[in-house]
Amino acid sequence: MKLSIYARLVISYLVFAAMLAGVSFFFIYHLDRFNQVIQSIVVNNTAAMEFSIQLSDTMLSEIRNERKYVLLNDDQLYQNYMETGKEFERLLQKALTELVSPETAESLHAVADQHRQFTRLVEEERRLRQSGVHYSVTYNEEKKEITDELIATLKKIQEDNEKSISVKVRNLKEVGGQAREIAVMIAFGALSAGLLVAAVITRSITRPLQAIKEQTREIAQGNFQCNLMIESPPAIKELAIALNYMCSKLVELDNMKSAFFAHMSHELRTPLASIREGSKIFLDGLVGEINEKQRHILGIIVQESDRLINLVNSLLDLAKMEAGMLDYHFARSDFPALVRDVLQGLQPLADARGVRLNSTIHDLPAVSVDRERIMQVVRNLVGNAIKFTPEQGSITLAAEVRGKMLEATVRDTGIGIPEDELTRIFLKFRQVLPDRGGKIKGTGLGLATVKQIIIAHGGSVWATSQLGKGSTFYFTLPLAD
Repeated sequence: MKLSIYARLVISYLVFAAMLAGVSFFFIYHLDRFNQVIQSIVVNNTAAMEFSIQLSDTMLSEIRNERKYVLLNDDQLYQNYMETGKEFERLLQKALTELVSPETAESLHAVADQHRQFTRLVEEERRLRQSGVHYSVTYNEEKKEITDELIATLKKIQEDNEKSISVKVRNLKEVGGQAREIAVMIAFGALSAGLLVAAVITRSITRPLQAIKEQTREIAQGNFQCNLMIESPPAIKELAIALNYMCSKLVELDNMKSAFFAHMSHELRTPLASIREGSKIFLDGLVGEINEKQRHILGIIVQESDRLINLVNSLLDLAKMEAGMLDYHFARSDFPALVRDVLQGLQPLADARGVRLNSTIHDLPAVSVDRERIMQVVRNLVGNAIKFTPEQGSITLAAEVRGKMLEATVRDTGIGIPEDELTRIFLKFRQVLPDRGGKIKGTGLGLATVKQIIIAHGGSVWATSQLGKGSTFYFTLPLAD
């Protein structure tokens, strides 16, 4: 059958229109998936994390009020315990009503059962106390076991939803990549209709999607600060707004977590100091003679109290750094002298582990820094290197001027870091290195503190590594001039 030019043109236009229509429907489908995932994160995951944090805080208050009541037998304290219990039940019921995830609902039902068991034990113990009947001390153990399980269940809800957010964000990145491929197809498919139209369509779609893809990668790496400014197309603009909203909620949650750690650390420091000083009083013999076994146990208590106090201080410092509340005292400093002071203090530790410390840092321009904080940075980096460098290994410090910045390096011959973990080692509580049989202890706060200090100085910090060959940590500082 012979077709006229008009018919052929109509067929070609129809094919072109069908292709564009198909691609358009495909984009709509993917954008709808984007919106659904973002909505799911905002409505389900972030809400579940907020509820778990609120329930944890309320449960801790309830436990404190119950313990005070058991110790003091004060009716007002019992009323406080009852009010916090009612608040917990209210929050729990609200969570069960608003959250639609079956897994979260199942965990919340488990929390409800555990809370009922805890309430039952408290009431049974109260009745026994009021009747004057002697009862077993196992009530405290049972209550502690139940509350520990309840808090662990709430923590698991938060962790599961954090993992769910990470998975969904990774899926968003994959969908963004697919959508970009479709944009390329549009460019080539529309080439016959005009290169200009194809270029405009590609530019209007791929740029915002690329921005969203890059932002999702940042979120996956733990950076929740985002401010996407996308005006068109409208659907992608709505997606960008939803992504910005999700970031703001994640920042709020991260701030709540930091505030929680800071508050708990502050609350722990005073009783820990009391435990340490009380133990020292016993060790000094101020309350009577003690035998060797008691002295050994008290020595352990003092040692562990010091370790916990150091951990609490590290948490408080890091929380202040993240909140921008830590004061820095900048002044001209001699960087080589600063490094020598740090190495002099760490030399005994290196000698004990059979590790050589080398420094090639000599004549350099002055830097504008807070000397004590930069000493803390060098101390943390070299201390980590000593931990993970085997006997007969070596650690080398070097520095050179690059433009208006001083770039320093700490290179070791240790066990190395997996490449896929290099971008995450500066996150709080992140320990990705093998434990070498449990001999290496740490809090996961050292590198996070290093990053906060260097950023506050206007520098940057990063690392490179090869498994089995060692790692190199880099950081930059502004020159004084």
